[in-house]
Amino acid sequence: MSQFVGAAPLSVEVSSFRAPFDATDADLIIHTSDDAKFAVHKIFLTVASPLLKRFLLSGSSSPCPPLEGLVLKLDGDHANIKLEEDAQTTERVLQYCYPFSNPVLSSLNDVQAILEMMRKFGMKGLMNKVKGSLIQQAFLDDQPLRVFAIAYRYGLEDEARIAAKYTVRQPFFTPYVEELEHIPASVYHRLLQYHRKCSVATCSLTADFSWFPSFASRWVWFQCDDCVHHPLSWPLSDGKIYEVNSWFIEFMERARNVLRERPCGKVVADPFLIAECLETASGCVTCRPAAFLDLSVFVGEHFAVEIDRAIDTVVLDVPF
Repeated sequence: MSQFVGAAPLSVEVSSFRAPFDATDADLIIHTSDDAKFAVHKIFLTVASPLLKRFLLSGSSSPCPPLEGLVLKLDGDHANIKLEEDAQTTERVLQYCYPFSNPVLSSLNDVQAILEMMRKFGMKGLMNKVKGSLIQQAFLDDQPLRVFAIAYRYGLEDEARIAAKYTVRQPFFTPYVEELEHIPASVYHRLLQYHRKCSVATCSLTADFSWFPSFASRWVWFQCDDCVHHPLSWPLSDGKIYEVNSWFIEFMERARNVLRERPCGKVVADPFLIAECLETASGCVTCRPAAFLDLSVFVGEHFAVEIDRAIDTVVLDVPF
C-alpha cells in the first residue's frame, strides 16, 4: 500500500478526479490502494454503511474491526480516507451508493470484489442490489460452482440455490475453483450429495414410464410390430401394458448413463445421444418415417421437462 498523503484543497485538484465523483462541494475524499481519488458526499456513504457512519462521525484515526486498515485524516473542510481497495472496485461500490444506474458487471471476479467490499463496510442493503449480477445466465452456464460458492459466502441463499441447480449440469467432480476455500467443506459435501440425489431422481425416469403422457401409446416405438421388441413390457399411465421396441429402450439406457453424471434436461437432447437409436430405427420401414419426429417431441416436450421437474423436487440441504 502506498503511503497516504492528505489531499490538497479540492477546488485546486478537481480536474484529477473522475466524474461524477469530482463534485466541488464534496466533503470526503477517498484515496484507493492504487492512488486514485474520489470526491464524494458523506451522506450517501453513511446511509449505505452504518459502520462507515460511526467511523466518520467519531473522527478516529484507528477504526475498530472490521475496518482495520482504514486511515482517516482531516484536511480543512474535507475528510480524507485511505482504502485498501483499488479504484475499480471502489468506483463501482460508489455507484451503488449514489442514485445512479447500477454498473454492468461482466466478470465474477468483479462481482466478488464488490460484494467483499460491501461486506467489509456493512452495506447489506447494497449487497441485495448486486446479487442479480451474480446469477447472470453466462455465469450460471459456465461457472455455476463459483457462483454457488460466492453466493453462500455472502449469505445469498436464493442465489446459491439457483446456482446449485446449474452445478448438476456439469460432471460430478468438476475442476477446483478457489472460491471453495471460503466455504466449509461440509457445505461442498452437501452440494455433492444434492448432485447425487438429482441423479437418482432423474435416472428413475428411464426405468418407469408411468409418467409418460396419456397419448404415449401412439408413439412409434409402442406401435411398431416390425422391430425387435425388448424382453420386458411396460405399463403406461392409461393402465395398459405395452411392448416396446428395443431401440427406444437402448436410448433410455444411454440417457440413464449421462443423467448419472449430469442430471439435467439439456443432456438428453444431445443429438449424439439420439443419433444412434435413430440409425437403428431407420432400418425399419415402420419406424423410419415417424421415429425422428416422435423422439424429438418426446425428448423436447416431455422427457427434458420431466427431468427438470424431478430436480425441482430435490432439496439442497445446506444451512444458511
